[in-house]
Amino acid sequence: MRYQGIAEQIITDIQAEKLPHGSRMPSLRKLAQQFNISMTTAINTYHYLEELGWIIAKPQSGFYVSRPLLASKTPELPQFRSQLKSISFQESGINYQPGIYEPGPLGISQLAPDLMPTEALQRSLKRGISRLARQLHNYPDRQGDPALRLALEEHFCTYGFPFSAKDLVITGGCIDGVRIALETVSDPGDAIAISSPCFSGLLELLAGLNRNVVEIPSTEEGIDLDQFEVLLKNKTVKAGLFSTSHMNPQGISMSAAQKQRLAELANQYQIPVIEDDIYIELGQSKTLPLPAKYWDKGGFLLWCGSVSKTLSAGFRVGWCLPGQFFTGYERRHGVNHFGISTPVQAGLADFINTGQYRRHLNRARIQLQKNLKDYREYLLAHLPEGSAVSQPTGGMVLWLQIPGLNSQSLWQQAIKEGLDLRIGPAFTTLDYYQDYVRINAGWPLDEQIEALLARFVGLIHRSR
Repeated sequence: MRYQGIAEQIITDIQAEKLPHGSRMPSLRKLAQQFNISMTTAINTYHYLEELGWIIAKPQSGFYVSRPLLASKTPELPQFRSQLKSISFQESGINYQPGIYEPGPLGISQLAPDLMPTEALQRSLKRGISRLARQLHNYPDRQGDPALRLALEEHFCTYGFPFSAKDLVITGGCIDGVRIALETVSDPGDAIAISSPCFSGLLELLAGLNRNVVEIPSTEEGIDLDQFEVLLKNKTVKAGLFSTSHMNPQGISMSAAQKQRLAELANQYQIPVIEDDIYIELGQSKTLPLPAKYWDKGGFLLWCGSVSKTLSAGFRVGWCLPGQFFTGYERRHGVNHFGISTPVQAGLADFINTGQYRRHLNRARIQLQKNLKDYREYLLAHLPEGSAVSQPTGGMVLWLQIPGLNSQSLWQQAIKEGLDLRIGPAFTTLDYYQDYVRINAGWPLDEQIEALLARFVGLIHRSR
């Protein structure tokens, strides 16, 4: 394609230092004139360079030359035959024990508070409450504040993902939305298909709901959908539960072809698939990856999201598009919650409608891209030889594989030293990922975080 050829010329110039690190790239219009191409081709060229890590976009400023991610091997993706597995709550909680230590920057997947638009959020909350007037004293709309549902409809429509506000249910965060979805489409004792590895919080949720699980191996393009189809054919599972964009912990995103096939499989076998898409807006490209829900023709996908990772975990606001399960989902949600805080919903709607949410996301993406590069460079320079570090397409976590690591020993040492982290076995019900660790990269790499990483690396060396 033409844009790829132009991008390769630009990469050559960057490597030859004709375009030094930090220098400003030509505007899109100048690039189009320079290469005698259309604006569309110019945009595709810069998007492609962004995805490869050669340039970075700065809001209201333009594009700048960046350092690409250091090339390194990535953690292995174990391949195995999926099998039914029961899970106890004790097993699922192997790596999270509240009260033992204070949650730290390396443990919980979260943006640093300093990166959040706290004052702007406070102003939006104040404006939202003032507009409520006497409505402030009414019980919340069980489906969710109409103003917030409309704001989310318009927000995602600009990404090319249209849906109707009347089909959306506001929930108490993404994990709450997933919980309601699981309770709507399955019963205790049912088997749920999940990816391997799987976010530890989802394993804890499934254990608490007394669901069995079937882990499906991850691939470079997402998950092994051939094995998933076998499970559907044999009616082994009652539902699927997958993250599809910037998966936690491995950082992989399903390809568009995989997402489309996932939706087609759900509709073909008429088995619900819950899509946990909490990281979808934290990609390294300004172009939002479409969710699998986009290709859902019969309403068998239940798409869940939230602002807990992008904006405020304390808001506890998420959403779900339940598709054909809307009636049962809304009824169960209403009985469980009697609605979500109206003032918080009003404030979030204001924050989205004023354009501040989009501006914040643009800044957060840039900062996260820098964080991930900085962390990877530090880790690759200090971890034991042969270590593998993930190269995520978005999100804020890194998945590490350390040769010879005893993760259980690492975990015990981390507890003693009050260091918050997540070891590989927390992300599976099987005997895999014993030499893996997940860390958060949501904090900029300043002196304090570098000292924390140094402690972490020291523990790694002592746990081999």
